[in-house]
Amino acid sequence: MEIVSRKDSKLLGRSEVQVLFGGKAGAINRKEAIHEVAQAMNSTEGRVTLVRLSPQAGSRNLVGWFHVYDSEEGRKEVAHDYLSARLLTKEEKEAAKAAKKKAEAAAAAAAAPAPKKKK
Repeated sequence: MEIVSRKDSKLLGRSEVQVLFGGKAGAINRKEAIHEVAQAMNSTEGRVTLVRLSPQAGSRNLVGWFHVYDSEEGRKEVAHDYLSARLLTKEEKEAAKAAKKKAEAAAAAAAAPAPKKKK
C-alpha cells in the first residue's frame, strides 16, 4: 500500500487520502482496505471512511479515496450515512431496514390523532 496524496481539511476535521494498492484489484474488500489505511495513518477503523475504490485499467492496481477524521464523533457528523451502509453485510442491512420501518410505524402511530368517541 502506498499513500499517493494527502490533503488536510482543518474545517471538516479530516484528511483526504488517496492510496494505491499495488496488485490488489479483486483481492481486497472494503473492510480490509479501511483496516490497512487505519494502520498506515495510525488511526482507528472508526475514524476512516472509504469514499471510492476503483481499479486502474490494464493493471491489477487499485486506487482508493479515503477520509480520515480527527475523531469518530466528527466522522458521524460530517460523513454521509450511505458510505457507512456500504460496509454492512446483507443481514445487517435487512435488520437496519426493519428497525427503521418499525420506528417509522411507531412515529406515525404516535402522530395520528386519536379517534373521537361518539356520545
